[in-house]
Amino acid sequence: MASYSLITKKDSIFRQISKFKTANNYITNDISPNFSLATTSGFDYLETEITQYDRIYFVLTGVLELNFEEDKITVNPNDSIFIKTGTTYTISGTFNAVVVNQPAFKN
Repeated sequence: MASYSLITKKDSIFRQISKFKTANNYITNDISPNFSLATTSGFDYLETEITQYDRIYFVLTGVLELNFEEDKITVNPNDSIFIKTGTTYTISGTFNAVVVNQPAFKN
């Protein structure tokens, strides 16, 4: 077994999360149990979630807005945000972002 894995877009796992959000999972728990890597795109997207992982969003294009109880955070292109496991937040906006989860996202 090689000590590396190249995952191209055609190898990624496409997920239609909702009518307004998609994801391409590149590195999942079958490659590494330690972390996962995906890209996600939202269009006029709105969702409240409780993250099951430590999570990083790195915005490529658009604007990602996050609401944490009393704090509203805007994440612009080339900015990132780290969110701890168990955090409740609302995510909204039109964006393309890289998402890293630790431990790995389970399909």
